[in-house]
Amino acid sequence: MKTIWIRLTTVLVVAGGMTVVPLSSTAQVPGSVVGVVAGWVTNEQVWRSEYETEAVGGGQLGGFVNAATPLSWFRVRAEFLWTQRGGSVTGQISGDPLVGETRTDYLTVGVQPRTALRIGQLEVFGVAGPMLEVVLRNRFTSELAVAVQEVGTAYGVGAGVGVAVPINASLFAEIEARLFEGLGDAYTGNFVSAKNRSFGVVVRIGRPLRR
Repeated sequence: MKTIWIRLTTVLVVAGGMTVVPLSSTAQVPGSVVGVVAGWVTNEQVWRSEYETEAVGGGQLGGFVNAATPLSWFRVRAEFLWTQRGGSVTGQISGDPLVGETRTDYLTVGVQPRTALRIGQLEVFGVAGPMLEVVLRNRFTSELAVAVQEVGTAYGVGAGVGVAVPINASLFAEIEARLFEGLGDAYTGNFVSAKNRSFGVVVRIGRPLRR
């Protein structure tokens, strides 16, 4: 948990700074950009009790739009993703063991401000903003199934920093390190609850929409 928290703090500071400071009048390629995104997430559940936990990996896949604004250095990103989060826990509840693993598939929707600075052919960017997650499917091991259940809709905040580079005249690639911090419970039960905390890396391939 300590490692993910350090990553969270670092990315939030960098991304937050980039999203509030005008960086360059020639920061980004003109027009909006649409494309696909895929990546890997390492998720750890943060329980409201003293349990031993371990992170669990999962995938992300979906699409995005970097919508242009009148400010060349500022865009608004809308992203729609299938996201797999999970975690494992070992502990006790009311004297009985609470042991097991969860894996939940979410529809993740994020709308976030995006600012960028162009350095030669590279574009360095930062994003931060709210995210909504709707449960699509959930799997509990039998030990946890009798103690907790998923919350149908979870909320959180996401932040990331990355670079974008041209592939050719019509395609661009982005790679981004990102973090997600749940602001509400993702799982609840009698006397227990947990939220999600994730670190991930995603790659995007996008095409500008010419005006």
